[in-house]
Amino acid sequence: MQRKFIFSLVACLLFGFGHEVYAAEPSFNCPAIAAITPYKYAKSCNSSLTPLQSAICHYKPRVWTDNLLLLDSTYGVDYVLALRSAGVDTPQCKGLLKDHQEYEKKLQHCGSNGDCVLKEMDHWGKVMSHYRDQLHPPLAEGALKRFIGGAHVKEEKRSVALLQRLEQGMDMYPLPQVGLTGGNVLIWGFQPHNAQVQSLVIVNRQGVVQLVGLADMVYLSMPKNAKEFSLIPDSKVAVFVRDPAVLAPNLPAIRSWTAASILGFNQLCPGKDQDRCHTALTYPLPIQAYKLPCKAGRGNAMNPQCAIPLPAVKNTISPGLFWQ
Repeated sequence: MQRKFIFSLVACLLFGFGHEVYAAEPSFNCPAIAAITPYKYAKSCNSSLTPLQSAICHYKPRVWTDNLLLLDSTYGVDYVLALRSAGVDTPQCKGLLKDHQEYEKKLQHCGSNGDCVLKEMDHWGKVMSHYRDQLHPPLAEGALKRFIGGAHVKEEKRSVALLQRLEQGMDMYPLPQVGLTGGNVLIWGFQPHNAQVQSLVIVNRQGVVQLVGLADMVYLSMPKNAKEFSLIPDSKVAVFVRDPAVLAPNLPAIRSWTAASILGFNQLCPGKDQDRCHTALTYPLPIQAYKLPCKAGRGNAMNPQCAIPLPAVKNTISPGLFWQ
């Protein structure tokens, strides 16, 4: 059973690749676990099979919706996506891992009994439905409108509503997200066919907007084989807040997200991409914060007169959290 070794592998990931740029990694790193979790229990039905794999491969369903191969794949994908959303050392991450461990024990106990496997998979589907509701906070356009107000930004010498530009960079589904230790959730996206236009929102679990952000010309500035960055002068990550006090607790996640975007996301750090993540985080990241509303901006929320200083924060979050 491939997933039996997940926790020992994660222990290696968490504690075997330390670097001074990070604080001590928490022991419950769900995105790191997602990176090494296979999507299926029965990858192939042609080789020697465990009793569980045999049940999944050879079960004859009474109706097509009871197809164990289909359920194996569907719930495997659901679980990996949930891990990516659950964050590090959060109650959601801890609960998800605990429930999945119990689910695996029951599956193994079923052995080659297909009816038993179907029963446990059906139950797990209901559990996953609960986690989907729990892990995906509401992101309502009305809440974004109230937060942004009538703010505009300058885009290529023309004025664009901040809300319009924000939604332009989140025109995809499902939106990737990461749960943060303090209880907030960072949600992001990009414009289809133009990943250089990105947007991000941080909300709490109830969907209350904490801040919004726009990123331009940042994505993949350091491709896999590159040894240094190639950020252009127009590269920027503009963060908009109503209460400057929200910057300090959320800025480490924004810095880590920016570093992940520069690297193209999907980095295994701690792990084989640790040095790249460290380099990205120690690079002068083009992040600037602005206060909403700002009358001095004269129709441009990114006017220097609206800028507020970034608080000094430590790099306590790894870019390895962000997968898409």
